[in-house]
Amino acid sequence: MLINKKNKALNVNLMLSFIVFSMLLNSMSIIILQLSQNAQHTYTGLGILEFFKDIPIALVSIFLVDYIKKKSYYLSLAFALFICTVCSFSIPFLTEFWFLKIWFILIGISFSIGKICVFSIIKNTTETEKEFSITMSRTEAAFMLGIFIVNMEFALILSSDYQEFWRFGFWLVGFISLWTGIQIIRHHHAHKNIEPIPVKKSKIDFTILLNKSSLLFLAIISLIIFAEQIFNSWLPTFYKKSLNSSSFFALQSSALLAFFSFLGRIIASKLIHRFSPMKIFYTSLISGIILISSAFFIGQESDLKIKILMFIFPLIGFFIAPLYPMLNSKFLGNYPEKKISRMVSFIILFTSLGGSIGSISTAYIFQKNLANYYLLFASIPLILILILSSFFFIKEIMSINKNDHET
Repeated sequence: MLINKKNKALNVNLMLSFIVFSMLLNSMSIIILQLSQNAQHTYTGLGILEFFKDIPIALVSIFLVDYIKKKSYYLSLAFALFICTVCSFSIPFLTEFWFLKIWFILIGISFSIGKICVFSIIKNTTETEKEFSITMSRTEAAFMLGIFIVNMEFALILSSDYQEFWRFGFWLVGFISLWTGIQIIRHHHAHKNIEPIPVKKSKIDFTILLNKSSLLFLAIISLIIFAEQIFNSWLPTFYKKSLNSSSFFALQSSALLAFFSFLGRIIASKLIHRFSPMKIFYTSLISGIILISSAFFIGQESDLKIKILMFIFPLIGFFIAPLYPMLNSKFLGNYPEKKISRMVSFIILFTSLGGSIGSISTAYIFQKNLANYYLLFASIPLILILILSSFFFIKEIMSINKNDHET
């Protein structure tokens, strides 16, 4: 295992990698907000952009996982970051809609490679389930920090005298991505002697989907991303279309949602020392459902709607954000190290499908002028998560009790 000092430096760069991926993936909300003002683009047409991002994520996660393992996680992660660098610096000069489709395909491929590498590196450099959970939670928290940074950056650009040059805001992401990629290569040289390199290529193990616990876990994970995508990609559009706010305030509120999501994940990573992931998961989930339901009923009162809803949405992120890392760490913490990259590939597959379906479904709601039901729609996946997760944890408890009895 690596010494703690090296681990800390590595973890910082893994967090920076997630910030880069987050800023690019969640620029979707900014692009939708900007292009929706053009009559040439419909909401459903913009929602399909999510498809071009998520399907490559799904395909790469399934079919390239063995190639990634063979080439080293560090070099593969650096390669993904350099793709992000090229995409970030090129977008101001290629403004056609077809290029955005290719752009999101490349970002999706990069994220898929990067996520497999980051999860696998964390698994290989942590010794206990608790250490794995804490590192995972902090890295996932960095993802939310990336959403906050990108929304605040573009909110400032769009409210300035240089708003027509908003695409150049991606250059900040390009510089961060380039620097992080160089650091990851340095980590490769420092750790190449201890990184496990599999010599045998494994077949795609679809038997994972035959395991009831794994399938239930993947279904819950996809619903969590479905719910997150409803807010991350479409909240600014909801603010501008339904609450008649400015682009600056719409993106600022989305940035605050990300900031509170970041706080939620950081606090959850601290609470793991005192409480089980299961308790944190259910407390966050039930609180999120209550808050969204309250926001929906408040939204029916036109006098209160604008004043309260603009401030209640960021709090929703605080409770929803811990769901994904808590469930992920609970399941992956006990998963065999040799099979972790294969399981991560299925996680990426299901979450990408969940995100894509969530965005396209939300686009349909806006296209049909049903924005008043946006909050009601957002509560549906959370209620389904509550039901399915109950079965998941009951099955886990029964399995533990059975093993104890046999012992």
